[in-house]
Amino acid sequence: MSVSRRGLILAGLGVTLAAGARLASARWTTPSAFGAAPLGSTAPAPMGSTADHTAMLQSAVDAAAQSGRPLFLPPGLYSTRRLELRSGTHLTGVPGKSILRCRDGGGLIGVERAADVRLDGLVLDGDGRDMGVDGALLLAIMAKRLRLSNCRFLRSGSGGILVSHCEDVVVTNNIVDKAATGIVVTKGALGGSPVLIQGNLVRNLFFRKIALAHGNGIKLDADAVVKGNIVENAPGFGILVGSAAEFSVSHNRIRDIHIGIGIPAEVTGTARLAGNRISNAQNGAIRAMRGPAPIGPDLADQRGVAATAAF
Repeated sequence: MSVSRRGLILAGLGVTLAAGARLASARWTTPSAFGAAPLGSTAPAPMGSTADHTAMLQSAVDAAAQSGRPLFLPPGLYSTRRLELRSGTHLTGVPGKSILRCRDGGGLIGVERAADVRLDGLVLDGDGRDMGVDGALLLAIMAKRLRLSNCRFLRSGSGGILVSHCEDVVVTNNIVDKAATGIVVTKGALGGSPVLIQGNLVRNLFFRKIALAHGNGIKLDADAVVKGNIVENAPGFGILVGSAAEFSVSHNRIRDIHIGIGIPAEVTGTARLAGNRISNAQNGAIRAMRGPAPIGPDLADQRGVAATAAF
């Protein structure tokens, strides 16, 4: 989505609440308005050697939400602790170049009891840090109308994206690379529209033995539509669906995985699976689940179809 330059709030090389003729009235035009500029290099830096941009960024986020205008992060590396996003926050950047790097194990973005929050074009880099058993680079709880698009979630010692008790959520065209879990959605709001998870790439996951949902690409315990995603190189499930969810899983590509798709045993006859392609699934392309354990044979084999065919 394109954003008018006159409506942008700039962070980093000076934060402003407007562009063009509005700059004079905003009075936030100097580089020191909210603290430091971003670091010039996006390469990994030695531990403790980077400036802390948390206060500057949080002030900019709060001002942006209050004004109702987008907050734009110019290209650069921003070293920060967790930022809390308020209702109405729209945080945007240059894809692949506007980088938030985690300073501690608290994650990078928190959204709690907020509405109308959007992120696009950002890189959230966990720097390999552990975010805790239920932690993630982005953690959203009891939010409404959440949009995540064209972002990269990298190098998390825990989760990439975790959404819980939220309503009207859209997660599209993001990359999650090197994390314990990719995209996890739990306990969606009753009566709300299904979560849309579309066009994402989730790859290079790993196990965390103390976590309940580890090594999985996309994990659902909420009503959801999951389509057109790629999940690859994971030791768990490509897509794992919980028993409480009404779901549609279609046209996803899953490869180099332990189990391709796990679905509740009670819905195996009516599950909406279409056009998914699964290859190199070590313990089955589609498995029925009873609790956390797969049961019975590979459902793809039961249907007499090879694991690389479409389901």
